[in-house]
Amino acid sequence: MLDKSLKDEQVLRVDKRLGRIVRIIVEQYDGDVKAFVESIRYQVEVKTEAGSDHGDDAAWHYGTFDH
Repeated sequence: MLDKSLKDEQVLRVDKRLGRIVRIIVEQYDGDVKAFVESIRYQVEVKTEAGSDHGDDAAWHYGTFDH
């Protein structure tokens, strides 16, 4: 029973995260997925070059994108 509730919790978190990503693509990038991916790639490269420990995980948080 615990495994099922844990799995359900994880599914909800993934759904919320995907929902945020879709909103970002639609609102900030006018539906241009390629521009969104390029922005994320750039953010990851900049953070990696700067020696950030957060890598691409930090780039996925809403509101941290510069485009």
